[in-house]
Amino acid sequence: MQKVYIGAILVTAMAFAVPAAAQAPAPVAVATAVSGFGNDREIVPSVTPGDEIIVACAPIEQRDANADVRVVLTIAAVPSEVSPGFKKVLATDEQLSKYGVRVRVPDVPELPEHTVNLNVYVVGENTRGCDGGHLKVVAKHVPDFRHEVKSSSPIS
Repeated sequence: MQKVYIGAILVTAMAFAVPAAAQAPAPVAVATAVSGFGNDREIVPSVTPGDEIIVACAPIEQRDANADVRVVLTIAAVPSEVSPGFKKVLATDEQLSKYGVRVRVPDVPELPEHTVNLNVYVVGENTRGCDGGHLKVVAKHVPDFRHEVKSSSPIS
């Protein structure tokens, strides 16, 4: 009987401890204030190629079963940025759920250091779309370990 009480206490303790352990701090979002999209300054989140972003909107929720969802990143006309030589990029690595679409920012060589408009198109009998706002694609930070390399001497 004592083993049953100990087992019940352990199960209860674990039930309360698991949700507390599962909560991790949310990642810190990086954003840039960009002017040039109107009279006001807009806060634009920064992403790197390979980052996952999620877009949820009414056309995705209300789509037909056989509708095709496409996510397009269009180069924004920001005066301080040089054109990369293309206007739009189709995000092909996507996972569709009932309420939204999760896509990976494409790893296109000329895309970093550009601001893009994020648009989602639901193509079917009634083609509809939604605006995901602006994103600033920044270059991936590659750590430089050259300063940590010590001079190599022959091992004897």
